Amino acid sequence: MGDELIQILMAFLGTIGFAIFFNIRKTRLLLVGIGGAVIWTVFLVVDHFTGQEMIALFVASLLASVFAEVLARVVKSPATVLLIPMVIALIPGGNLYYTMFHMVQGHAILFQSYLKLVLQEAASIALGVMIVTSAMQVVQKSRIYHQKKSA
Repeated sequence: MGDELIQILMAFLGTIGFAIFFNIRKTRLLLVGIGGAVIWTVFLVVDHFTGQEMIALFVASLLASVFAEVLARVVKSPATVLLIPMVIALIPGGNLYYTMFHMVQGHAILFQSYLKLVLQEAASIALGVMIVTSAMQVVQKSRIYHQKKSA
């Protein structure tokens, strides 16, 4: 349990660090940090119950996108600016490192294995983000269409 709390704290701090790097206003740093910690917590919980990292990444990125869209409307900021730091914790850094390590070392089979894993993880994250972003665009265009039609 202590290890998970440290991971959640590091996700919070890492998210704030990347938010600072992306010049997010100081008033929004705490919200983005909390979002990153919550997203990592969701990842840990889903991974624990399913044992499937790809599903956990998908669900966590889906929730991150929803949270970023809602938060964007509350603080009047682009959702993408808030989303990018929140999903940083989900990036498969260790597996990406081992992919490159095995490529440089010339271990073709291990390189291919890790490359496949990294691509699957990246696709899980991207799919979760894409679904919510696309749904929000459809909702917004529908709302604009109905406003023009009623005017």
